[in-house]
Amino acid sequence: MSVSFHAHLLRWAVRGVIIIGLLLLPLGVPAVPGRVGSTGGVEAAPFAKIDPAVLQAAERSPDGLAYALVYFKEQADLSFAERIQDWNERGWAVYRALKEVADRTQPEVLAGLASRKAEGAVSDYHSYWIVNLVTVRADADTLRWLASRPEVAYIYPELKIEAPKPLPADPEPRAPGVVEWNITKIRAPEVWSTYNITGTGAVVANVDTGVDYTHPALVRQYRGNLGGGTFNHNYNWWDADAGIPYPYDPDSHGTHTMGTQVGEDATQTNQIGVAPGAKWIAALGCCPDNDALLSSEQFMIAPWDLNGQNPDPSKRPHVVNNSWGGPGGSLIFNGVIAAQRAAGVFPTFSAGNSGPGCATLGSPGDNPDVGTSVAATTSADNIAGFSSRGPNPFGGTGPDVAAPGVSVRSSVPGGGYAVFSGTSMASPHVGGAVALIISAEPMMAGKVAQLEELLKQTAQRILISPAQTCGGVSSNTFPNNAVGWGRIDVKTAVDMVWHAGTVSGQVTSGSQPVRGATVSISRQIGARVITLTQATDANGNYSFVAGEGTYNIWVTAYGYEPTTPSPVSVTQGQTTTRDFNLTAKPVYTLSGTVMEGSTPLYGKVEALGVPVLPVRTNPATGQYSLSLAQGSYTIRASSEPGYAPVTATVVLNGNMTQNFSLTPRADYACYDNLHPGGPTYEWIDARGAYTYTLGDEGTVRLNLPAPFLFYGTPVSTAYASSNGFIVFDQNWAGANMMIPFIGLPNKAIYGLVEDLNPDLGRQGLILTKTLTVNNQQLFVVEWYQVEHWASGYPETFEIILNLTDNTIKVQYQTVSWPDFTTAGVESPLVGGSTYATVYSYANSARLEDGRAVLYRPVTGRLPSLLDYFACSPVQLFLPIIQK
Repeated sequence: MSVSFHAHLLRWAVRGVIIIGLLLLPLGVPAVPGRVGSTGGVEAAPFAKIDPAVLQAAERSPDGLAYALVYFKEQADLSFAERIQDWNERGWAVYRALKEVADRTQPEVLAGLASRKAEGAVSDYHSYWIVNLVTVRADADTLRWLASRPEVAYIYPELKIEAPKPLPADPEPRAPGVVEWNITKIRAPEVWSTYNITGTGAVVANVDTGVDYTHPALVRQYRGNLGGGTFNHNYNWWDADAGIPYPYDPDSHGTHTMGTQVGEDATQTNQIGVAPGAKWIAALGCCPDNDALLSSEQFMIAPWDLNGQNPDPSKRPHVVNNSWGGPGGSLIFNGVIAAQRAAGVFPTFSAGNSGPGCATLGSPGDNPDVGTSVAATTSADNIAGFSSRGPNPFGGTGPDVAAPGVSVRSSVPGGGYAVFSGTSMASPHVGGAVALIISAEPMMAGKVAQLEELLKQTAQRILISPAQTCGGVSSNTFPNNAVGWGRIDVKTAVDMVWHAGTVSGQVTSGSQPVRGATVSISRQIGARVITLTQATDANGNYSFVAGEGTYNIWVTAYGYEPTTPSPVSVTQGQTTTRDFNLTAKPVYTLSGTVMEGSTPLYGKVEALGVPVLPVRTNPATGQYSLSLAQGSYTIRASSEPGYAPVTATVVLNGNMTQNFSLTPRADYACYDNLHPGGPTYEWIDARGAYTYTLGDEGTVRLNLPAPFLFYGTPVSTAYASSNGFIVFDQNWAGANMMIPFIGLPNKAIYGLVEDLNPDLGRQGLILTKTLTVNNQQLFVVEWYQVEHWASGYPETFEIILNLTDNTIKVQYQTVSWPDFTTAGVESPLVGGSTYATVYSYANSARLEDGRAVLYRPVTGRLPSLLDYFACSPVQLFLPIIQK
């Protein structure tokens, strides 16, 4: 059985309620393929299958070739996997399902690529089965040929990943202690002493820069160590870069992260690892290129011999640490992670080192199928300033948990030790913690979702200072977008599964299973009450692995009466069955109008916090109708841009009318040159006027030649940031990657927000120019060939302020690396918050050369219904509707 590529990605749309773009489709607007694929069931035109960045790369390349990832429509359906309890049987079943789909669907494409390689149109290509895809370096004609193939779904550019570089910490390693502070902080030594559990029976892995297998703190734990100085590296090591047949580390990063997972020397002088009794394997995949990463992650599902042959899923690890990542918002590794999870392999990822700004999570750590993205904390249980914050671009909070990541001492090649900082150092604590849990209770092996829930709910709820709000979520609530659920506590996690049995059952209503019901069990551990939750599957089934003792258990589900908590006893090695039959609530209709005075509005009405899709109003009458189960709701009505949204509390005990009256506010409507009636791309060369040579994180004050009306308020002073935006009345260099954002900067225009570095003119210039065109006075701010780093992807774009009609035009001449780009406009603080018109987040708008975007001031209703769709709303919102 298989599923389509689009359905595989867009299944996240039905898990949440933030369905924005798709709700516009019934009005006749065609589906535009977004960065995560097109809307399922609509066949994309061949050219629309290719991300513009791929063709641009081919055009700019000296040899006319560009690297691309070619995803096939048919992907293996792995939904059966969690039902298989036997570890080896499950691994083989997932492997065979993945291989069967790839082997059946790829041959014609591979044959065509082989032929084109002989002609010089292709330099290289690789086939994968962990996700049904082929990577290729090919010319534009070949890329178009691939797009024309019916079995191909979409063609993506590579995820650009820099080699991991730990942040500076102590210049010299500290004198070794018996147990390093970070290991003690997560309470691993208490697991060792209380339960005599150190990780025996568990296998950890990393995809990193390699591992020095001869290191005194790692050699004993290496699975390839047969004793007596004999080693077998088959199935235990894979070098996806140079093919060296034994574990080594040309850097130091991978040896350091593996040390945090399992490190301990023979004398126990250097106790640097969380689970020193576990075994380890490794793959050198970070970070020569995407192929090295794909190959290494594939190895973790079915390790193979040193020749890359004879894969054996029974030898896969229980957990894989991934202390690497790239710009956020990319989903190209999401299917890889989903396949590992299906095989029962627990993937953990570092959150990224781009903090303290909000929405700075890296990919793949921000992906929907990553259940454990890890923030970095200090020895004082505060968040590290560099640790990336959420929310993620797919509608969820992130990171998921936190672990020590500042001044962490661990192993480095050559037998020594060093102190590093970074979320790379935090993530392997989770890998080691998973090993301890599985060692304490082997039934937890392969239960990825339960392991994730256990780590989150047992985490210590640490309060960071100063408090921070990201994505509207305060760091004083949990989960939040700084430390997620908190700093991991492996002792409490093991307490919850020690001497485990099983609690399982089925949730029904009448004779029908209830899918997605939340089953909760709670138990007191010390002074804390720990509650674990689980969603029922398609058949209404649930199953917890839980330590022996007495729990409370209850069920909640939207549209049903909740059950009352009742006790349930768990006995080691025994299964306790507890079924529930829920009473359905009656469903009523909430209806009414959304108006401005007596004028009907086109808008959206939604019930917040429940799994019910929003509805759109009739633009001619303003009427809406929303079906909801009996209960109390917060209802939100909006008509954006141009109006402030309003909310109302509704207690629904029967059919009910709730009308909404909206108040106009100063706002911006968005138009681009992809749509009829949009702006024309007409580049204005600002060279020869005023030139500014800014440094990294630099700003320059700009005095406007005339007042500019921004969100209805005149401004005359702006600051241009080296990072691709201008802000009014505030001198601020760094931007938040997600807008709107409570905090600085605001009152801003975001052209191409990225980490750009003009390097005092060596890597680009900031230019300004004032001119009059067709009686319109224009003020131009241009970023000219500004690079991300030395010789690193120049960007040329400009923000044009029309001082006559107060419109804003942003034009993109050269777009080299837009992967993590934010573009839009954001209001000043209004009532303690801001609002924004977002054109692109994490390059959801697929920016390309020759793009022009116009932001037109609007207060109240837009002139035409079509104006609501003038900025590719489906394309814009597809990346946000995940999860």
